[in-house]
Amino acid sequence: MRAAAALAVMLLGVAAPLAGQGRGGQGADRVPKAPRKLLTAADSAKAKRDSLKNQPLATWEPADSVGEALMRKDGYHLVRYKADTVEFAAKSHVITLRSSEKERSAVQREPSTLVAKVIEFHDSTSDVYATGDKIVLRDPSRNDDLAAEKELTYNFKAQVGKMRDFTTSTKSGETWYVAGHVGGFVGDSTDAKQNAVYGVDGTITSCDDSILHYHFAVKEFKRITNNTMVARSAVMYIQDVPVFWFPFIFQDARQGRRSGILTPRFGFAELLRNSPTYRRNIENLGYYFALSDYYDASVAMDWRSSANATAFDPGWTRLNGEVRYQWRDRFLSGRLAVSQQSLSTGNGNTSISWAHQQDFSIRSKLTVNFNYVTSTTVQRQTALTTNAAVATIASQANFQQDFGTVQLQVGGSQRQYPGRPQIDRDFPSINLTSKPIEVNKWLLWTPTFQFASSQSVHMDSQGDFATAFVARPDATLDSVKVDKSTRTSNLTFNSPIKIGDFTINTGVKMQDRENDFPELRVIVDPTDTSKKSNRIYKRTYLTSMDFIFDVALPNLRLKGFGLDKWNLVPTIAMANVDGGPEFVRSERTGSAWVSQGKRFSYGMSASPTFFGLFNIGIGPVEKIRHSINPKFDWSYSPAAAVSNDYLAALGRTPVGNLTGLAQNRVTMTLSTNVEMKLRQKGDSAQMRPDGGEKVKLLSLTFQPLTWDFEKARHTKSGFATDMFGYTLRSDLLPGFDFSSDYSLFQGSVQNDSAKFSPYLTSIRASLNLGADSPFLGWISRLFGGGTAQRDTSKAAAAASTAPDSRLGGSPAVAGSGLRGQQMDMPNGKSFDMSLSFSLAQQRPPVGGNVIQYDATIQCATLRDVNPLQYQLCVQNALQAPPVPPTNTETTAGGSIIQYPPQENIQARTSFMLTEKWSAAWSTSYDVVRHQAASQSLSLVRDMHDWRAIFGFVQAPNGAFSFTFNISLKAEPDLKFDYNRATYRDQGATVP
Repeated sequence: MRAAAALAVMLLGVAAPLAGQGRGGQGADRVPKAPRKLLTAADSAKAKRDSLKNQPLATWEPADSVGEALMRKDGYHLVRYKADTVEFAAKSHVITLRSSEKERSAVQREPSTLVAKVIEFHDSTSDVYATGDKIVLRDPSRNDDLAAEKELTYNFKAQVGKMRDFTTSTKSGETWYVAGHVGGFVGDSTDAKQNAVYGVDGTITSCDDSILHYHFAVKEFKRITNNTMVARSAVMYIQDVPVFWFPFIFQDARQGRRSGILTPRFGFAELLRNSPTYRRNIENLGYYFALSDYYDASVAMDWRSSANATAFDPGWTRLNGEVRYQWRDRFLSGRLAVSQQSLSTGNGNTSISWAHQQDFSIRSKLTVNFNYVTSTTVQRQTALTTNAAVATIASQANFQQDFGTVQLQVGGSQRQYPGRPQIDRDFPSINLTSKPIEVNKWLLWTPTFQFASSQSVHMDSQGDFATAFVARPDATLDSVKVDKSTRTSNLTFNSPIKIGDFTINTGVKMQDRENDFPELRVIVDPTDTSKKSNRIYKRTYLTSMDFIFDVALPNLRLKGFGLDKWNLVPTIAMANVDGGPEFVRSERTGSAWVSQGKRFSYGMSASPTFFGLFNIGIGPVEKIRHSINPKFDWSYSPAAAVSNDYLAALGRTPVGNLTGLAQNRVTMTLSTNVEMKLRQKGDSAQMRPDGGEKVKLLSLTFQPLTWDFEKARHTKSGFATDMFGYTLRSDLLPGFDFSSDYSLFQGSVQNDSAKFSPYLTSIRASLNLGADSPFLGWISRLFGGGTAQRDTSKAAAAASTAPDSRLGGSPAVAGSGLRGQQMDMPNGKSFDMSLSFSLAQQRPPVGGNVIQYDATIQCATLRDVNPLQYQLCVQNALQAPPVPPTNTETTAGGSIIQYPPQENIQARTSFMLTEKWSAAWSTSYDVVRHQAASQSLSLVRDMHDWRAIFGFVQAPNGAFSFTFNISLKAEPDLKFDYNRATYRDQGATVP
């Protein structure tokens, strides 16, 4: 009995802290337990991975009735052992447990378990000896098993032990496996945090393969349970080849966030410069503060050497500060970052980024993504990546409130452009929408309200005048640069009322547009169009107001002759005589309003569907279905007059104007589809009661065309639409899309001088192919291959789900979000490809007030500051000129800017070269200028425990960069970087 008691005391030294008195074995625990923690999906996955570890080391026989009675006694702790033979030497006070070859001896003092071939306890010295081929000590407080070969000793009074050829593990994100030749451990049953393991001549690795792909060979190490692991004099081996020496390595195994030093980012060239002209760069040199469970902060510095600095490529220092916050129970999260950058030339820039997400309730939500820089020139000049040098600096804000019947949305946006002073702002934007309000059983009211205001300030676009003359005090003239700005405000209120089957739509629209810069206008004498004069307005504006009234009558159901399937809908509306608004005022009228009249418009629409079925029965095709969906809209409006004052307010003349004619119009919209139904195989009829799979062979959609019979009677041409286009799609090539647009007339169709001359204005084509694409599967089967299987790998699943957070939006310009990805990376799929082609060209305008687009104007501020950035700005402007600013047009008679055509081919592909090698390549080619706009190639090598990345990037300005990175998966901060960028002139001719 004394030996048994001694054995119980012995196990106190290696056991975890007890929650209180209780009984082990199969008896119930009388100590109240804490409420069971709710398990998440991650906990379940973790439990599954650790299922082997959770299995018992020994199988215990069930206790008999006497054992059960003893277990229910208070004040005792259960200690049980299992062995083939038990020897007790009363004289030497030694108890020995021995086992056979098949099963090891075991001692359990809950919750700890010790198994070995032979276990001895010496009461006189308080020592425990365990010997055998494999000795395992499992202590849940340590979070891992301690396994030793040959021998293990422990003194429960001193609470220290020794062992030989042992292994253990620790978790810190990844599982680290630790092994040592000779070691010791300290165990404190009152404080699990003080459990420590020491070792000499050991190895540390995260590789769980039987043959280690890499490991650290260390002289000495120490591991404290759930705290830290440190080793010194470590040599990193890849396979059996030593590659690097570390004076020490340190791994923090504590859970949660903690304050500490940030991991600096620098390449090997920063340590050993291989070129006298190389400029050193260091990023992320700073400290992280874990202030509380709800928010944290970090401060860091980025630095570029001023050695060999030039005015074009100066040295700089950037100070970054960032605060992140998240209150889950209050549904609030966000980040605020500020960066202050100082250049060696004396210039500077302050960048601010604020992302905020807050749910006030289930019906109220606020989202903010704000980015702002004080100097876009400095921001572009010192951009870390090529994409950042040309990317738009965008901000968005949106507030949503659901009042039940009414929904409110208030938001805005802002855009800045690198290297350009122009700022485009859309604020505020207010939308009030309502669900149908049932005033009565036969009366539904659905009002909507919209208000939006947009403005552009410091515009650098072309115009009639770049400078203006101002008078000095001495009566001389001085020229100053024109600071252009424009503003547009729109207000719309719609009040549709449904009375039975009748729908009456009433509303009002208002718009106010102002260009605050001088513009040239050609004034035409309405009585003699040959008399023209030029007039310069300091500013131009156009304010308009329009009232809406139309009635949608009930559908006509005509059963005879099959007309019930034509979906006939009559309409009555009051429309303006001219296509413009009803009331207008402009710089031509001053503050006076002028108006045009309204006239009734009577119409009828029909949208039938014609289709035919063809039972061809060829190969796998069972049937083919061809459907044609035309839509016809007829409208008639009597003749009416448009006043000369109204046309003059818009800058137009009554000569040749056709808007006052009677209108007898027919508009046709056409779409057609060709589908095939495949045969069913086997028991597929049970899975598809409606038949086999349907595949859309061809889908064509045409834009509407309008023919006016009254106009044709007067001008011999009845076209009333000046644009036409179509879209083509097919399921044979999933992801394929083709569309084209045409300008039909030179001039306006509202004037009799318009000339029919179709002109191609745009082409858009795109194609997406993947390993599971049916098209590639058919080609594979055609040549005897198998059907491509869907990629269900983890990498593909991760790639298919973009890591977009609730705070997603435009890239940040300050803080940690400033350092974006420099190149395209493989998406983990076996094959993925996307191709696109785009053509956009403006119909050549005619007349004497045509201005050719000049890309150097918007980049003029960089000409003397940084010629390299100036060249990049000009080339980028040529490759992607701004959209023609139709939203800034006020009245007719102004200058027209002719933009150069744009024709581009873009391609991106990602594929697996081998099981371990993957690649991604993207390119953009300018067909007009016969040059590659950009190139990006990345190769990724998965080496089980390591990941190597090779990247090649060519920027639009000819800059070339090479990046190499190899990092340890278990510890990404343990990496090797090499970055090299070369800036060279492509020889482009720019003014």
